[in-house]
Amino acid sequence: MTPRPAPPLSPQARRQAHQAALREALGRRDAAGVERLLGQWVHRQGHPALQALLQELGQADPEAMAWWQGHQQGAAAPAATVPESRPAPPQPKPAPITPQANPELARLRSWLPDRVERRRAA
Repeated sequence: MTPRPAPPLSPQARRQAHQAALREALGRRDAAGVERLLGQWVHRQGHPALQALLQELGQADPEAMAWWQGHQQGAAAPAATVPESRPAPPQPKPAPITPQANPELARLRSWLPDRVERRRAA
């Protein structure tokens, strides 16, 4: 007989597991992991809950939060100092397809009627 799957975690247990994963990612100085987990937190808990979470994480590990805040400020600074790039040169327009350029297309078009007759709605 196959064993039963584990029951789903309660909302509180999921929230605590998410916070533990965030503390672990901060401890490892995993910027991508912290960014991903914070995005999930905002998605699941809402933006107003983010500030309370950041305060809680700061109380638990002030050094890690100082690293994260410094990383955030460092990541935002280069984007502001990047000079504007020149616009890309215009791309040439593709040549229109004409029956002289494609004999197969000319052969297929020869089967089409010269004018389209519209049917009246019954």
